Amino acid sequence: MDMKIPPDFTINPEMLVLLTKIEASRMFFSSLKIPLPLKEKIQRVSLLKSSLFSARIEGNPLTFTDLESEKTEDVKKREIFNIVSAIRFIDKKMRRNSITKDTLSQLHALVLKNITFNAGYFRKEVSAIFNQAGVAVYMPPPPAQISGLLNDLLAYIHSEKEKFPLIVAFISHLVFEKIHPFLDGNGRVGRLLISAILKSKGWDFTFTIPFEEYLDEHKDEYYFYLDKGAKKTNQYLLFMLGTFLAQINRIKKQIEQELSKTEKIFLPSRQEEIFHIIKDHSIVSFDIIRRRFLKVPPRTLRYDLKKLVDGKFIEKGGETKGSYYRVKKG
Repeated sequence: MDMKIPPDFTINPEMLVLLTKIEASRMFFSSLKIPLPLKEKIQRVSLLKSSLFSARIEGNPLTFTDLESEKTEDVKKREIFNIVSAIRFIDKKMRRNSITKDTLSQLHALVLKNITFNAGYFRKEVSAIFNQAGVAVYMPPPPAQISGLLNDLLAYIHSEKEKFPLIVAFISHLVFEKIHPFLDGNGRVGRLLISAILKSKGWDFTFTIPFEEYLDEHKDEYYFYLDKGAKKTNQYLLFMLGTFLAQINRIKKQIEQELSKTEKIFLPSRQEEIFHIIKDHSIVSFDIIRRRFLKVPPRTLRYDLKKLVDGKFIEKGGETKGSYYRVKKG
């Protein structure tokens, strides 16, 4: 199979506008002075979003609420938290020009850990990509060509010819999906490759940009541009750049909302929600809290309440069975 790496494309004025806006946002984030608890909260949520929505693109049905439920199927949770582990691996291990075939195998092994027997191994059999009707819509290269094609892809990644790291990352994602080097998990690993490339080129945002959320919301478009990307690469790049910018703007809005709050309370999302429930009702029993979070184990809610008490956000009163919580005065 002949595969041009990279495919033909041009950086047109429309792309330059998007790239300029993204770069301006990157500088904005790097210079922004925000409280450390808020910074940690946004990063924590962004990391989980990136993992959750990457899994959802591949058919995982879970939501944020499901992740906190003990009734949720373990393998579905594992798919998401495996991606969390892979993102953390990228953050810790990626260095300049450090992406190799072993890196791809390691990412695959992390993504599919305790899910499939071939985690971390390139495919050794012919594969196909099927649509929802079960019809083969794309035949990836045969196994014998995978190694050579990955060599070409890595040479492109490490080349200095393309000056925009985002373009290299998005083109590499497209090519990786066309090579389809694994039997399963190519989508998840391919999206992680975007983050790995940006990290390896020293092109970091202050926060993880969960572009996977936008891709999940526009899944049909995403698959359309991936499918046509080798021949209509400019259209694919415009879509991906727009995706990235859309998620950056969401994070900006989140920061603005947090900073505009009159009370600068930066807590994990569920604890923050519990705090506002107590604030709105003046005095609240544990039973009221429990009914608002039916999918969360009672011991987890008691831990959240304890953290709020320890942090002097709320105070506890009454006896054991008649105990209540209220916002701490003064």
